[in-house]
Amino acid sequence: MNWLNMESAKNMLKLPAELVITQVENLHQDLLQELHRNDDVCLDISEVARADTASIQLLCALQKHLLCLQHKIIWVGQSKPLRNAINRLGLSEYLILENAE
Repeated sequence: MNWLNMESAKNMLKLPAELVITQVENLHQDLLQELHRNDDVCLDISEVARADTASIQLLCALQKHLLCLQHKIIWVGQSKPLRNAINRLGLSEYLILENAE
């Protein structure tokens, strides 16, 4: 994963092109680090070309944790493959990408 520094001094995690089960452990570790740095988690999804169920499950767990703390995922960029994977799993009401910048 790549970390980018935003003007607002928040860190943004750039998700990989292949958001698949082989990446989940690394992504999980990166997300844990991000949770310690900021209240909200900023994810750049612009390069995601493929997403599987395991990666979506991890994003759902992140969303659940953040909602309990009254925080959120900030989506940056667009990813039709990620949106399609979320829709296929019936999670578009839970992982809402409409606000992606």
